Amino acid sequence: MIKFQQKQYSEYDAMRSLYKKLMERSRDNRQKYRVINSSALIPILNGNSVVIERFVISTSMFGKDRYRMYLKIGAKAKLPDEVRLPGRYRDKRLGELRLNFNGGVFGSKKFSDSRLKLFADNKKKDKQPPMISTSASPYIDLSVKVQEILGEAIKYDKRERSIILEFRTIDDAVDALDILPFGLNYTIYLLNA
Repeated sequence: MIKFQQKQYSEYDAMRSLYKKLMERSRDNRQKYRVINSSALIPILNGNSVVIERFVISTSMFGKDRYRMYLKIGAKAKLPDEVRLPGRYRDKRLGELRLNFNGGVFGSKKFSDSRLKLFADNKKKDKQPPMISTSASPYIDLSVKVQEILGEAIKYDKRERSIILEFRTIDDAVDALDILPFGLNYTIYLLNA
């Protein structure tokens, strides 16, 4: 009997993956995302800031990973009544189609006889003329443009100034950090617990 083992991610693995992606994206500005420890958390939350408290990777029954980001919003950041991340268009691939067409040119008896005279060897008069054949294989990519939201707010508590966002990929999570609806010029921190 074959046993399949589900992959397990620790919170450290998830946060490390996020940190690597953030550093990869911000090569020009290393100060864009800062790492803090828990002793610096309270002063940071008094400003115009967003703190990533946790980042978790979970695997569903069907094998698709989901990424959850737990955020705390600083006291000077603007809070909306509800949080919705914008959508974007992407190409969704449905599959591909390949068709093969094979054909050939078969002449009349008169045409075949004249070709026989052209290609016939003096010693072998019964030699067949070469066939003219064609082949075409057109390729059709079946993809459509779909609009999907960047991420989803699973839980938003305006009074506690906390939010949990869920994403399909780590790239979506990083993209969302630049367009969070908490005002302008907020600073993003990663909590190293």
